[in-house]
Amino acid sequence: MSYIETLRKSKEKHTVAFEEFMLSTRRFSNYLFCFFEGKDNAYYVPRIKRFTNRYCPINCGGRESVLAVHRLIAGRKEYQPYKKAFFIDRDFNKPLSPQQPPIFETPCYSIENLYVSTPVFKEILINKFQLSSATDAFVLDKCMECFTDRQNEFHEAVRLFNAWYACLITIRNEKGEKAKAKLEDKLEKGFVEITLQYVKAHYDLEQIKVKYPEAPPILEADLNQKIIEFSRSDVSKVFRGKYELEFLIKFIQLILNDSVKTQSIIKNKIKFAFGDASSLNKEQALTIFSDCAETPDSLIFYLKQIIL
Repeated sequence: MSYIETLRKSKEKHTVAFEEFMLSTRRFSNYLFCFFEGKDNAYYVPRIKRFTNRYCPINCGGRESVLAVHRLIAGRKEYQPYKKAFFIDRDFNKPLSPQQPPIFETPCYSIENLYVSTPVFKEILINKFQLSSATDAFVLDKCMECFTDRQNEFHEAVRLFNAWYACLITIRNEKGEKAKAKLEDKLEKGFVEITLQYVKAHYDLEQIKVKYPEAPPILEADLNQKIIEFSRSDVSKVFRGKYELEFLIKFIQLILNDSVKTQSIIKNKIKFAFGDASSLNKEQALTIFSDCAETPDSLIFYLKQIIL
């Protein structure tokens, strides 16, 4: 077992990441050290490589771990000469204040939200399913229309859950009270039904409370206010990204299945590297569709500021 592996088993993730950084500086002193949440490097690395191939990715494990590593490094003068980049998701938090060294925070909930817009979906259809905008224009239009309609319905279906969870995060941040609602990467089973014909919610606030009994109570006024705030936002950017990506993957699975069986949308079988996409998971999707995903101007500005 390597030294780093031993550390990973015995220390908190941010401590391990800091130790990994210290060891790496000995070998890669002129590299860009990139600190990521989880496996977000699937999105960031191709964009970093537009500016440099000399980079060292370090997985910190989560938003708070990245911030903890940042605090450790920022407090030590001997690490000031090294190029460092820190990447975090905003989640339902308020925008981070300016930091030194600078931190990139997504302008949306998370990087997953950069994969789910209608222009990105069109890019996926053209570049991953080989649908031609010239010869397959009718099919493309039908797919886009269906995607837009179902995504709008999906957003209505998950609005309450997102509002409830956003209120929990506000309580945590403002009152220091734990959210006590550990969410999975997928929506609670049975809460939302997704088909090519419709998307429906099968839950209400009482069912949320039953599912997460230890979560602090949310005032109805606060919940309603959050729902109003969402109505003024591009919810594909502010809703929980993992659920947004889950919808995209599910819709892709439905489209591929339709092209083989019922052919209500697409009359010819679509070719896709992952077959019917039934085994496609979020981690794979982040890699496969990375070149189709949006790249915010703020990210380009940040990378230029850090690297050039």
